[in-house]
Amino acid sequence: MKAVLISYIFVVSIILAVLADRLPLIKSIGKISALGKISLKIIHSKEIDDTEKQKLLLANSAVIFTQSLKIAALVILVLAVGYLLVLAGDFTRILKRPVLLKYMESVPGISISIIAFLAYFLIKKIYDRTRL
Repeated sequence: MKAVLISYIFVVSIILAVLADRLPLIKSIGKISALGKISLKIIHSKEIDDTEKQKLLLANSAVIFTQSLKIAALVILVLAVGYLLVLAGDFTRILKRPVLLKYMESVPGISISIIAFLAYFLIKKIYDRTRL
């Protein structure tokens, strides 16, 4: 039973890692970071008057806000898929949901998830380097 539990958590974590990798999370984070740097340059600029600074900063903050909402929506999507995978284990009678959730919250369960995420990204990195 414990081997099935560990295997299921590992597979679910790999699926979530693939999903998180395919979603444009890093792109949105990059946009927020770039706009933050641009906003600092605008604030410290002596060539731009205050009313123009306000307009530019307001536009930047609107884009930062929309990108933050996008990131939140993508994270909710990953969490929802994870929960559906947990429900699938319960539905197929492979594992009972309370047992699975309790184990996932434990140190070994979290460790398995971290190992699965790291394994996915390590294998992906090795594959990208060796690919012709």
